[in-house]
Amino acid sequence: MSDGLETRQQCPLCQPRPDESEHWIRIGTLSVATLYLDRNQTYRGHCQLVFDPRHAEGLERLMPDEYTRFMSDLATAARAIHAAFEPDLMNYASLGNVVRHVHWHLVPRYRSDPRWGAPIYTSDMADMKQTRLTEEEYLRIVAAIRGHLDL
Repeated sequence: MSDGLETRQQCPLCQPRPDESEHWIRIGTLSVATLYLDRNQTYRGHCQLVFDPRHAEGLERLMPDEYTRFMSDLATAARAIHAAFEPDLMNYASLGNVVRHVHWHLVPRYRSDPRWGAPIYTSDMADMKQTRLTEEEYLRIVAAIRGHLDL
């Protein structure tokens, strides 16, 4: 089931994705999705899991086998992030308002984080806290998560 050629050609997640960009660093490919570390590390270990096989704009558009494998990838990624950072809580967000391609944000939450007890997203993206790290710090986080994945 496709969501249309025109949308696919415009989708930034359907274009060839570099291993690193201003938005992410590739951690690894699972069965039907790729896990990326988000460059904004306000919530240490914040990642995105992107559905790879084709363009799809919602879970309802995945075939049953794709859905099962994608949910398995989500659980695998969440366990690896949790094992690496031991957060107080994990948040999962799949909104599709900005990028209309199936992907999940996996967000470790800590009692010390700036929005504990509230959603991380605000109505104005400019109001969201941005935490950038050194390349060495990003690579340490990537290695910590990879160390808990069976890749």
